[in-house]
Amino acid sequence: MSYYQKLFWILTSITTFIRLFIIGRIGITVDEAHYWVYSKFLDLSYYDHPPMIGYIVKIFTDIFGVNEFAVRFPSVIIFIFTSWLFFLSAKKLFNEKTAFVGAVLLNILPVFSFLGAVVTIPDSPLSLFWMLSFYLFINIIETSNKNYWYLLGLAAGFAFLSKYTAVMIFPSVFLFLLCSKQHRLWFSKKELYISVIIAFICFIPVILWNIENNWASFGFQLQHGFGKAVPKFSFTLFGRSVGAQAGYVSPLLFVFYCYALFLCLKDALFNKNKDALFIASFSFPVLFLFNSVATFNEILPHWPAMGYLTLTIYVAHLIIKFWEKKFFRMYIYAACGLAILMNLLVPVHAMFKIVPIEKFLPAAESTKEEYGIPKAEIVDITNDLYGWKELSDKINDTLKSYPADKQPFIFTHKSYLASQIFFYIPDKRVYCLSDKIDAYDLWQRDISNLANKDALFITSNFFDFKNPEQVYPFDNFEKPVEIPVYRNNRIVKKFWITVCKNFNPAKLKPEYTAELLGNKKTFREGFVIADHALFKFINNSLKNKPFDFIVSKISYIDSKGINPGLVLMIILSLVILRAEDKNKFWLMLALFTCVLVSASLINYAVKDIADRARPLAVFGEGNINVFFEFLHGKSFPSGHTEFAFTAMTFMLLIVPKYWYIYILLAFGTAFERIYAGCHFPSDTAAGALIGFITAYVMVKLFKKIYKI
Repeated sequence: MSYYQKLFWILTSITTFIRLFIIGRIGITVDEAHYWVYSKFLDLSYYDHPPMIGYIVKIFTDIFGVNEFAVRFPSVIIFIFTSWLFFLSAKKLFNEKTAFVGAVLLNILPVFSFLGAVVTIPDSPLSLFWMLSFYLFINIIETSNKNYWYLLGLAAGFAFLSKYTAVMIFPSVFLFLLCSKQHRLWFSKKELYISVIIAFICFIPVILWNIENNWASFGFQLQHGFGKAVPKFSFTLFGRSVGAQAGYVSPLLFVFYCYALFLCLKDALFNKNKDALFIASFSFPVLFLFNSVATFNEILPHWPAMGYLTLTIYVAHLIIKFWEKKFFRMYIYAACGLAILMNLLVPVHAMFKIVPIEKFLPAAESTKEEYGIPKAEIVDITNDLYGWKELSDKINDTLKSYPADKQPFIFTHKSYLASQIFFYIPDKRVYCLSDKIDAYDLWQRDISNLANKDALFITSNFFDFKNPEQVYPFDNFEKPVEIPVYRNNRIVKKFWITVCKNFNPAKLKPEYTAELLGNKKTFREGFVIADHALFKFINNSLKNKPFDFIVSKISYIDSKGINPGLVLMIILSLVILRAEDKNKFWLMLALFTCVLVSASLINYAVKDIADRARPLAVFGEGNINVFFEFLHGKSFPSGHTEFAFTAMTFMLLIVPKYWYIYILLAFGTAFERIYAGCHFPSDTAAGALIGFITAYVMVKLFKKIYKI
């Protein structure tokens, strides 16, 4: 074992010991409790995240029991493997010294060392599979071993099952290949696309769950990430987001990370540095995406964390490069010292309450009280980690006063509060009857079994006091019982338990039930709903004058029996085939014709069997945008798209150097058929699949038989 490897494992051992000491001594956070509830309702996916974190928590709580240590232990272990993959990746790109310095940074930055390595969140497994994907891609480029593509597909697939941010893995891969001229040949290799297919197959459980549940998770994340309203630039939102990211990375190091990103992009694009391009490709897209969104919508500071993760390798490289400069050394010492302080401050304060919060508040604010609690204690978020034992003891004592067969159900008005209560009384069921759609709506679609039952309503000052009499249909309510919570002999928090008599769920307002979410759908019903929604988005929501002008001209010519895009593909293909090899031109032309005819025959056969109505017949005139093609019958699959993808696949296999032209024309044709109101997205997808498979199989068989 080399010198820096020994240092790495010494560092990892020390920091792991510290984390193991901490994880069982801090109360459960709202997010962790929520992911623990996932494990109580194991499913293919969940309302706010894919399923990986739920299954991980389930395994470890089954082994160690339901406690804080069991929930957090997997994150500690996962961080060890993530750090090792990080070390190996940095070693391949630079050297072991850079790898070790990078590992030190991971262990002092709060966003990695605490948020993902102590607190259990979906970013923990995401970090692992992100780094594994990065490491495998480096091996693909350096060794040209095609088998690594299949492993990359699996790694990316597991990342998709961890968090939706993983969708940026393949764009990062494609960006590297586009920018690296000598590696663009991978676009003509089947392994790249098989890798994407493997990742997609891994992601199928999430898709199936969304089909059944009205695409609830995809809809929630799109709204959560991009907002509900039309984007409007805001300096305030952007500044707040950057400030929050600086806090998660550590302010002084954040400044250097920004500078490092600039140098990395410069090194990658202008100096053609392959190692810098690896890092830039896996850092810049994520950071750019989320910080662009931050200009018009609130984002959480850890969302772009994967960009900072891979960028840390280049930051470590620069630290070593500039280390001889005295001013720089002093700056890094100060930056790392601040990061370590911030990294330790939260857990230490959470355990021992060492920070005098009142000293940082304006004098007028520090003396204020809410519900008899000083403002400083309300501001201190670590207080939410306390009081759960007192609450659970009081709940259990109250339940004991009821006969076993008449015990009241337990509910609250906030999903995260419900999860924390649930965690500390795991043998009981906790309900959340809130006016917002959340995961609990899916877990309690039918609450008719609660009719005529008594209930314990629980609220706290942390999530705002709620008077149940104003919302919930019970016959009567007893006076709330107040449960004060103390830390260092000071009151820091309060719970209230209200006994509610005789519940009538039929009178509960629809927004407090799962009614707004809709009934659970069959796979077919869910697929059709999504297909129609995507059609309306492309056909209507994306409508603009430039698209109208282009598509209307294409539609007019198409209505006369000629599609200009397909004619262009044919002419272009003939010219390229002729220029490429005149001796084999007629042979290639014959093969091209056979492939096009075969794919068209398959497409027509499927179209006759499916006999699906066109969008115009489904929605009616005046409800969709159409131009010159007023079509009604036989929509599935799209013949135009099939033809375009057949030609594209054929040419990519025969003369791949013009791949970008064919990809643009093929996908442009599919988009045009939807925008023109002629086909549903599923029609174009099926046509594309028929064209791709037919051309791929026939060309491969031809090459094998004739040994070309």
